Amino acid sequence: MRKAYLLALFLIAIAIAASAQKNGSIKGIAFDTLGKQAVPSATITVLDKKDSSLITFTMTDNLGGFELRGIPNGDYRLLISHVNYHNSNTFFTISDSAKSLDLGSITLNDKNKVLEEVVLNSEAPPVTMIGDTIQYNAGSFKTIPNANVEQLLKKLPGVKVDKDGKITAQGEKVNRVLVDGKEFFGNDPKIATRNLPADAIDKVQVYDKQSDQAQLTGFDDGNYEKTINLKLKKDKKKGVFGKVNAGGGTDDRYEGRFNVNSFKGARQMSAIGMANNTNAEGFTFTDILSFTGALNQMKQGGSFTINGDEAAALGLGNNLNGGINTTWAGGLNYNNVFGDKLDWQSNYFFNRYNPHSTSRVLRQNFLPGSTNFYEQNAVSDNLSNSHRMNINALYQIDSFHSLRINPSLSYQQNDNNSVSDSRTRAENGDMINDAVSDSRSSRDGYTFRNELVFRKKFRQKGRTFSISLQNSLNESNGDGDLQSMIGYYNAGSLYRRDTLNQRNTTNGDMRGYSARAVYTEPLWRRSLLEFSLGRSNTENTSNKTTYDYNKVSGKYDKLNTQLTNDFENTYSYTNGGIRLRTQRRNYNYSVGLTVQQAELEGKVTSGVKDSLITKRFRNLLPTASFQYNISKFKSASLQYMTNTNQPTMAQLQPVPDVTNPLYIREGNPNLKQEFSHLLRTNLNLVSPFTNKNFFFNAALMATQNKIVNYDSVNALTGVRKTKPVNVNGVYNLNGSISYSRPVRFLKGTVELSSNFGYNRGKQFINTIGNNIKTMSMGPELRFDLNPTDQLNLGLSAAYNYTRTTYSLQSALNNTYLSQEYNTSADWQLPKNFFLSTSLVYTVNTQRAAGFNVEVPLWNASLSKQFLKYNRGEIKLSAFDLLNRNTGITRNTSQNYIEDREVNTIRRYFLLNFTYSLTKSGLGNGVQVGTIRMR
Repeated sequence: MRKAYLLALFLIAIAIAASAQKNGSIKGIAFDTLGKQAVPSATITVLDKKDSSLITFTMTDNLGGFELRGIPNGDYRLLISHVNYHNSNTFFTISDSAKSLDLGSITLNDKNKVLEEVVLNSEAPPVTMIGDTIQYNAGSFKTIPNANVEQLLKKLPGVKVDKDGKITAQGEKVNRVLVDGKEFFGNDPKIATRNLPADAIDKVQVYDKQSDQAQLTGFDDGNYEKTINLKLKKDKKKGVFGKVNAGGGTDDRYEGRFNVNSFKGARQMSAIGMANNTNAEGFTFTDILSFTGALNQMKQGGSFTINGDEAAALGLGNNLNGGINTTWAGGLNYNNVFGDKLDWQSNYFFNRYNPHSTSRVLRQNFLPGSTNFYEQNAVSDNLSNSHRMNINALYQIDSFHSLRINPSLSYQQNDNNSVSDSRTRAENGDMINDAVSDSRSSRDGYTFRNELVFRKKFRQKGRTFSISLQNSLNESNGDGDLQSMIGYYNAGSLYRRDTLNQRNTTNGDMRGYSARAVYTEPLWRRSLLEFSLGRSNTENTSNKTTYDYNKVSGKYDKLNTQLTNDFENTYSYTNGGIRLRTQRRNYNYSVGLTVQQAELEGKVTSGVKDSLITKRFRNLLPTASFQYNISKFKSASLQYMTNTNQPTMAQLQPVPDVTNPLYIREGNPNLKQEFSHLLRTNLNLVSPFTNKNFFFNAALMATQNKIVNYDSVNALTGVRKTKPVNVNGVYNLNGSISYSRPVRFLKGTVELSSNFGYNRGKQFINTIGNNIKTMSMGPELRFDLNPTDQLNLGLSAAYNYTRTTYSLQSALNNTYLSQEYNTSADWQLPKNFFLSTSLVYTVNTQRAAGFNVEVPLWNASLSKQFLKYNRGEIKLSAFDLLNRNTGITRNTSQNYIEDREVNTIRRYFLLNFTYSLTKSGLGNGVQVGTIRMR
């Protein structure tokens, strides 16, 4: 089956190359006869005469001229549009006898001088260029009934949305999605793309949003953010629109979702909500769940940090990956402009997240001259309740001064429960140790942050001054219980069994501030100097008290001095920098240098022992960047930067943490800071007119004094002790390359892409260094096809090849391959029925026994629209029809090879009902001009 699949894709690729040789061209001039002048910057669109599907488009040059190549034989309509002119239509034919056509001067009628009635039709072109912005007419792109914005974006030429909802446009990641120029529930793109209906959107604009500093100075600094702005239809800006959805199914599965929006002018009010136990996302959970203050507190303190190895040993795995998640969430968003000075944006979230996971782990641990095998089964059930509120207020004092205030407040409660059993065996199969564990922890706390930014523009372009002040604080409190039993074996026979029965309490807080001032001074006409000065200070305190169970009193009143400690630490830095920025017509560059001095001071009290730690770091941090604009949509860039990473208090404090007797950690007070060099390059060759695109990016990072693990393993007991040390010679290279183009005879597009990577790391095991090298490559071939107006098809094949070598034991070098084949179909049937289906076939090979599985994941749905204006939709969905879903991952970057399987949702059926709050209904899949990029 797979060979036939690959052969078909190969033959299609050959046919694509052959068809590219049979194309024609047209040229002409857009001309205003009344004004007796050429019309520059008009949009030229070639449409199929039969169904108005888009073939290609371009813009007229400064002399009104245009030329389009690569047009296959056929009958076409040429649409010319301009903001100041009525649309113009010209029909033409490309044939074997007429490959190159000169249409001569084509007349455009000025809207201010010619009445609308003389124009035959006035339609919006599917794609237009407005300066550096690519604008898509949403009504020209067909979507399925009840589609959201994410499904609309998947139809746009040059825009790509992966299965996790990540958006790329013209080869760059989109980090921000705006609605009529405003943030929608903060800066998480998924909240807008997965909660707004596609039929509410009039235009989709894709552009590069300059940095705040570039907007202030008027000088491009090479820093920008790929941004999508969703322009709403006019009728959506005056009234209420939205949808309500609810459904239930087999295995007690349920889903519910609503979004209600009321927009009027600059005022935007929205409410969203969702509840499900089907792992459905409406936004990025990790963003909303982020308990950054407490996590930072844990990272700095370390006495209660659980890392990956320890979590695996005790069954405290990462529950955000895999498992079955139950979610209840909702939010409110309010944006408005008061007067002509205050721009107000605000939002509130609530989230109740309950992941439940069952995992199985098989790990082969490296030892000098031998290995052992670790196996674990774990079940975890966690619950998190969080509230988050954000405000972003910009007060425009006058045309030269502005003040921005950006506070945020979050509160979170976490309850975590985990049960596990594990065993470690020698190569000959003899038992080394076994363990069972039952742990519980609860934690609650809040985090507050605020940023205040004052900006001043001077009359001379490029001369500016800005100062930003940030402060943050958080407090957290928690308690936990741990019960475990560990058995130790000699030659396969049990000789000792230890038990733990403990209870602990923790509390901590953090206070910090930072300040930065920037002054820019124009230097000549196209250059400026930037001077900056910054100061930051953060203070952390944390206390942990652990009591063992006292069999005599029957209470937890026996103080465990080894697991009881308090710490205080302060991290501060002062830096100053200078940077030269130059902007030319076709290129810009910058070079700069920052001088930084940092201090880390800490005091750790464990039992009756105090540890004082003082570290000072001085660094020179150079940066440089260069960007060359080959043309409007073709550019190349090169960037070099440096940064430092300070060791945390957990890594520095020389106090053993024996929370898990099988994995004992101790800090190293002699650690140095990491110093990294990053070199990044990009090449973007975009043709929005022909939809042919080529992207290449690569990044090389080398780190001096990289902090890695120094492990020692007792071969008899299996107990692992670790501490961090510094090493050199660690670097990684990664990148991606892709090429896409339209395919006329298939009525769709094809994309060939690949990612690649090489990583060289180093670990230590029983005093011996283990150099770990990993090479990976993942090519993918994808087709998006529209054979008819009613049918959309998707085909793809992707491979991921990984090879890892180890200097410690070359016999354990391993290679594994993951394959994924994907087919999908959306078919509009008569009488408002709609059929959708997809099959993802995943193959894992060359892994541990039991982890080499083939997973065919087949989903399907059948829906029907009804009620007046098609306001109602009923849908029957089937997930994992073959009942084969599973989740398997592999990790080869440490002193072991690990395969992990986590439970996933298996086959179920769901019946949904959706109701639209507007008379336009849910959309029937009919579009204004089908889009088939050739």
